[in-house]
Amino acid sequence: METVSFYSYKGGVGRSLLLANAARYLVAQGKGVVALDFDFEAPGLHYKFGATPESGLGPPWTGGVVPYLNATADGANTPPLLSAHVIGLPISPDAPGWLRLMPAGPAPRPEYWAALKKFGERLRLGDPSGRGVMAFLDLQARIEEELKPDYLLIDARTGVTELGGLATTILADTVVCLFADNQESEEGTLAVVEALKAAPRLANQKEIRVLLVLSRIALDVPPHNRFFKAIGRLSGLREEVHVIFHSSKFADSESLAGSVPMHLHRAYLNIFEALFPSGTD
Repeated sequence: METVSFYSYKGGVGRSLLLANAARYLVAQGKGVVALDFDFEAPGLHYKFGATPESGLGPPWTGGVVPYLNATADGANTPPLLSAHVIGLPISPDAPGWLRLMPAGPAPRPEYWAALKKFGERLRLGDPSGRGVMAFLDLQARIEEELKPDYLLIDARTGVTELGGLATTILADTVVCLFADNQESEEGTLAVVEALKAAPRLANQKEIRVLLVLSRIALDVPPHNRFFKAIGRLSGLREEVHVIFHSSKFADSESLAGSVPMHLHRAYLNIFEALFPSGTD
């Protein structure tokens, strides 16, 4: 199982949307995919998959990452069934793969915020005992063992947080960093990428791979040169920078499940072909 985390220093750059499109691409290639929503404070990955109340797939559900981790923290002799915390998502009838979502929890219902408060009190990622980190590693291992996906895709929290650090430095094999063409986003992303490359890995883990995506560049405005000059000091990453051009006409429909302009479709495919070199094996 390959684990890919999608991260952005700032929000509003299309991180969750890119993950959803990556999942659809992999399913079309015959792969099994599990998507995890780790943006606990603002969960919404299910919307990108069309899992809304109107579709009959959205909340109310009772499971998810936060309820699952709370249940394991309560010291149950038998871990809860993953099937109670994972949602099967519809795919195209001719797609040979499969797709499941583990949402953060039943947000935005009040019981979710109560569960999140409980989670924060019980599973402290900075605990020197490592208990919080081990709970997430156990979840990852159970997903691999029981669901057997080819890919685990994680929607990581924005900014510099303990949970975002866990998703990017410990759980991930590859991190996709999205950023906007402005100084705040670029400098913050550079600092995060440098930290990722320097972060210690577990004994059985290979060196982390980072793929950078300059997102939502207006078609008629060329990107600045600041980032491409700065990225030169990160050896080996220059060829891993991709650009997604943006048109306001398609702001609400940038999905490979629908009709998108050719330039956008090509940009996504370029990213996925680089990100999943074995996707067509």
